[in-house]
Amino acid sequence: MNRTILKRDFFERPSDIVARELLGTVMVVYNAGEATRVQIVETEAYGGFDDPASHAFRGPTKRSAIMFEAPGHLYVYRSYGIHWCMNVVTERTGVASAVLLRAGLVLRADRPRVSPDASSDLLRGPGILTRELGISGADNGVDCCQETSARINFEREGGPSPFEIGVSPRVGISRGQERMSRYFIVLSPSLSKRVPKRSS
Repeated sequence: MNRTILKRDFFERPSDIVARELLGTVMVVYNAGEATRVQIVETEAYGGFDDPASHAFRGPTKRSAIMFEAPGHLYVYRSYGIHWCMNVVTERTGVASAVLLRAGLVLRADRPRVSPDASSDLLRGPGILTRELGISGADNGVDCCQETSARINFEREGGPSPFEIGVSPRVGISRGQERMSRYFIVLSPSLSKRVPKRSS
């Protein structure tokens, strides 16, 4: 099956475009030499100074500095002191934005398991996604665009996307709630939250 690793120019675009186009891509995570392949099914886009829900809204801080670095790097932070959240930095260097990875579907033999009993393969929510893939603060700053010796990268198959994409407001934020920047594969069993609104 023909797959290509996503290069830096894929991520060097506005976060909403990247968030939408990451849907259906395969994230490959290596732990102790073993690779886990996960289809990305839900994302959220975050900007910088123009997005009050973003960690970069007030400029660089010790936590958000990576959002201003080169696109394609991971931004991993702990949410509410409980679980890790994994983002991919977007836009050009110096322009803060990132895409939060909210949910994924573990692939087996390069095909999604759709059985309702395959609950361990349904990574619903950003905390479950990082926990099951072994992602932590130690991965903050990892470069996902390396083709060799990469801990994490993203792959895409050729051809058009064979699924319907939905859009909704982002989840669990108190500011910027009006922004329609959550993207998801409609009817995916791994979605963290279901909403009726759709877009083609």
